[in-house]
Amino acid sequence: MALTRLAHKLVRDHFTGRPKELAVDGTCGNGHDTEFLARLEFDQIIGFDIQDGAILNTQKRIDNAKLNNVTLIKTGHQNLAQHIDRNIDCAMFNFGYLPKADKSITTIAQTSILALNSVLGNLSDTGLISMICYPGHTEGTVETRSVQQWLHQLNTSSYCITKFESNHPNSTTPILYQVSKKQ
Repeated sequence: MALTRLAHKLVRDHFTGRPKELAVDGTCGNGHDTEFLARLEFDQIIGFDIQDGAILNTQKRIDNAKLNNVTLIKTGHQNLAQHIDRNIDCAMFNFGYLPKADKSITTIAQTSILALNSVLGNLSDTGLISMICYPGHTEGTVETRSVQQWLHQLNTSSYCITKFESNHPNSTTPILYQVSKKQ
């Protein structure tokens, strides 16, 4: 199963019978995660991306699906604290670059860690953070290492951290991480 599909399955399973008030898509891309979260019936979804194409692609997807619980903001995910000052139930990050676009425009370690810290600071008691890292390109390798260091610094008595890799992991294979608060 592709890690993006696995991430959706795990998020869906996690939120069965749990509150679904606010979800964040930290990297809109082509809108797949944003649409998934909207269809999962979160009360509100806020999506972030720095690229016009990503915002337009996501808006088209949301409009075509006739979903009205989504707000898209054209800014980097590191600025999410400027737009959200309440509990976040779910945050999804699909790091890397926008498929079929300029591959020199990528998420970067510094801003991704800022975004993760903002989400963690507002994570609800039943909340979940889902992140897919792509170490198959130069910035992705740096970003993956930074995310791994960030995860390593979390208090494991307070947080549950899970890691999923493909059946044939190597140094360039995408990795899915999820973080939730221990109950």
